[in-house]
Amino acid sequence: MANASTKRIAAANVKLLKALPKNFYMINVLAILVRIMKWKVYGRQLLPSGFVGFLHGLGFVASMFIWRWFVEIGTPTRNAKGDLRVPADLGSSGVVEMAWDVIHITWICTLGGALLGNWVWWLTALIPCFAAWKLFGVAKPFLGMFLPGMFGPKAPKEEAAPAVVGGAQPGESRKQAKLRARAEKGDRRVQSVRR
Repeated sequence: MANASTKRIAAANVKLLKALPKNFYMINVLAILVRIMKWKVYGRQLLPSGFVGFLHGLGFVASMFIWRWFVEIGTPTRNAKGDLRVPADLGSSGVVEMAWDVIHITWICTLGGALLGNWVWWLTALIPCFAAWKLFGVAKPFLGMFLPGMFGPKAPKEEAAPAVVGGAQPGESRKQAKLRARAEKGDRRVQSVRR
């Protein structure tokens, strides 16, 4: 029998795998319809060309490969005993999260490019920038070993001098300062100890 966590992951994976092709087709068909409408009404180009066309094709192909990969790693199966087996969680972080980012940025650029113009495809630059930022976070401790001046631990900051309250001497607590002040006034409650 599968535990509750496996069942929850399996249900979430099935839900995501059912929604993925629907959203994929809906976004692409809607983008094509918007491009056809703009072509008929405004006389703009029907398909993106040049570098933007290359990015569009690359994003489409990457999304298709990621979709197939998600189906491969996320489809729940049953083993010989009949127990539920989930190869991977499609909601996990790491490479799976980066793959979702590629799909979502591609969808945003596909629909945004059809609605707003081809300049939206420059958002695809966010994918390698985000990957470089994550990679730098992983590599920074290793760089600190070889380049300690740039990436190593910083020198500890000097602690600010504690606030001196009511004529207290440095390194003296408030209670000690009060007792010293009472003793100086000649209060009988304070017993001075001579050493």
